[in-house]
Amino acid sequence: MRTSSVPKRQIYAASQTLLKKLNLSFRDIQQFYIAGGFGTYLDIDKAITIGLLPDLKRDKFSFIGNSSLVGSREILLSDGAKQEAEKIAGKMTYVELSVESAYMDEYISALFFPHTDLSRFPSVH
Repeated sequence: MRTSSVPKRQIYAASQTLLKKLNLSFRDIQQFYIAGGFGTYLDIDKAITIGLLPDLKRDKFSFIGNSSLVGSREILLSDGAKQEAEKIAGKMTYVELSVESAYMDEYISALFFPHTDLSRFPSVH
């Protein structure tokens, strides 16, 4: 089946592209955090079935709620949290996905449910 929602293909393709850029795979991820309102009502099994999330052990997924609100509050109330946030921000690298050739390949593959490479989703029948 070829139809897909925009976020599904973008989220999976971006995640896969960034991991490839780091010479990693989804199997190397110890914990997969899902934040915000997006994750509030997300059914992990269904998200894997459509190819939104990688087919990993379900206990690797954690919902962390509204992380931007909590983080903002912590930074405002704690100098230590502010210093830690600045330290983390200094380690970040910007990646322009629109110029990454691997991203477009992943994006096209993610148009399908769950994906054109079904070996990435062994639990989906």
